[in-house]
Amino acid sequence: MMTDAEKKRLRYLTRRGLLELDIVLTRFMKTHFDALSEGELEVFRDILDWQDQDFLAIVNGYQEVPEERFEALITLIRSA
Repeated sequence: MMTDAEKKRLRYLTRRGLLELDIVLTRFMKTHFDALSEGELEVFRDILDWQDQDFLAIVNGYQEVPEERFEALITLIRSA
């Protein structure tokens, strides 16, 4: 189970170097973060390890999602 400290760390990691990505992630955090399951939180942690340019390209649909396990969460991020 993810602790509150780990969740706070994930919130901190959503602050990125690209304004466009910050905007998308801020909306996602406000609307979906608290409802994520443990498994989704683990996947989200892995997504936050991506480089900003790749992350933004994937969210915008310019680049393919690298693994199937990321698909559902990327769709959720796009919908925010």
